[in-house]
Amino acid sequence: MTGTERTTARPGRALVALTLTVSAVLLGSTILNVALPTMQSDLGASTTEQQWFLNAYTLTFAGFLPVAGSAGDRFGLKRLLVWGTGAFAVTTSVAGFLDSSAGIVVLRALMGVAAATIMPATLAVILRIFPAERRARAIASWAAASGLSISLGPLLGGALLSAGMWWGSVLELVALFALLGLAATWAWIPAVPASGAGRLRMAPVTASLAGIGLLVFGVVHATDDGWAYAGTWLPAAAGLTVLAGLVLSEARHREPLLDVGLFRHPSFTVAAVALTLGSFVVFGYLYFTTFYLQLVRGYTPLQTGLLFIPLSAGLVAGAPLSRRATDRFGARTTIATGLVLMAAAFAGVTALGAHSGPARFVVDAFALQLGFALVLAPGTTLASSSVPPERAGAGSALLNTLRQLGSALGVAVLGSVLWSRYSGLVHDRLAGAPAGVRSAASESLASALATGDPTATRAAAPAFLSAMHTTTLAAAGVCGVALLVTLSTRTRRRVSPPGPELPSTRPADPAPHGAVPRVAGGGRGRHRP
Repeated sequence: MTGTERTTARPGRALVALTLTVSAVLLGSTILNVALPTMQSDLGASTTEQQWFLNAYTLTFAGFLPVAGSAGDRFGLKRLLVWGTGAFAVTTSVAGFLDSSAGIVVLRALMGVAAATIMPATLAVILRIFPAERRARAIASWAAASGLSISLGPLLGGALLSAGMWWGSVLELVALFALLGLAATWAWIPAVPASGAGRLRMAPVTASLAGIGLLVFGVVHATDDGWAYAGTWLPAAAGLTVLAGLVLSEARHREPLLDVGLFRHPSFTVAAVALTLGSFVVFGYLYFTTFYLQLVRGYTPLQTGLLFIPLSAGLVAGAPLSRRATDRFGARTTIATGLVLMAAAFAGVTALGAHSGPARFVVDAFALQLGFALVLAPGTTLASSSVPPERAGAGSALLNTLRQLGSALGVAVLGSVLWSRYSGLVHDRLAGAPAGVRSAASESLASALATGDPTATRAAAPAFLSAMHTTTLAAAGVCGVALLVTLSTRTRRRVSPPGPELPSTRPADPAPHGAVPRVAGGGRGRHRP
């Protein structure tokens, strides 16, 4: 896009439209968390079904992101945004009126397909219409809106449920945001020319859906059958095998849909690992703390949403702080600091009990999201700097695929650790109770409380707290892995100022202050380091 076209595009208005659409997508990923206890009561949804309410969305979201990114490059980003946002609004609205768990899972999966067309296109539009000197600030605003939407979901959903609305009202609110984003996109997003790069290949999409789906299926069902059961580890192993084959196949393809060659660039690797594992622990945290607040502490959905406000406050405080820290210390140091803060916040959760004051939870929640803010904006900028403009859609699709995969696995893995540990503890504590009571209480905390049996009720809350503490230590360990990768991977410290685009096979590395340099154009094939 030329300088004249960028001026005509009015990037400020375009950024408003982009933040509205991406906010709808990310609200759709978190707003349902606070409604899970209500859905269990109204629909009789099991623990496994509740996890699929969340994971059906993130799985198809992750699986279709690569082809959506290439479709945007080939057919035009605005066209993809308009059709994707419209489809997202319709599927979200329909899902809110269903009373069947299976039907909700199917519609949530369709929501994920529609969301996949939106997310990479929003970041690709920013990379196309903003000049290099304003791009980092635009990405920071986009990242802040993304993080705020994740945090505000429980608050807005809790307000609706506490007002007496049915569980599906939370999805109708998301549909309203999508319609506002659709109107703004139609009016303010310029018709960014399609590059025509790449072919739309569905085989990698099918393989990614199959691999991720099998992996999550095995992990989620460990809650019911245990990790040693063949129905648990066999699907998980098959999923990992399919994903490994997909990575090898794409690495050798001339026009990869998943450009795994980008991992040859240390800056992309550091950012991708930090963002993926950061999403993993944050989404897992939102999942298990919802049950802690509503079932152990007895807070209403609105009170639960209010207690999640520090998550938003942490992002608001962290967005400008992350930019100043990156300017002074560099992106990698800022990301590492954020990961240390997140690990410390998870360690702090182990001090939460049945009678802990809300202030302790608030401080931990603020610290967690402040740490994630120090990862989110610098990480997104660092990763985006490795992507040539004509492959912006496919490059951002890979990054967001990894983040969505992290989100799905966060709920699946940490949820499985939580409920497996809980089930074992409750089963042991109720060894002398009737078989029916022991079986019901072992299924979930809500089921234990619903039995009305005093012994089951007394055993359930301490078992859940112990399981939650184990889960948070596992999450802190994941943050430690991301920190190790960040500190042990070397990236370039300095880069020449951006100059005119010249033919080159090597993208420029990012400067330590996190600005996105103008990247040399590459071919349609893999980007070689």
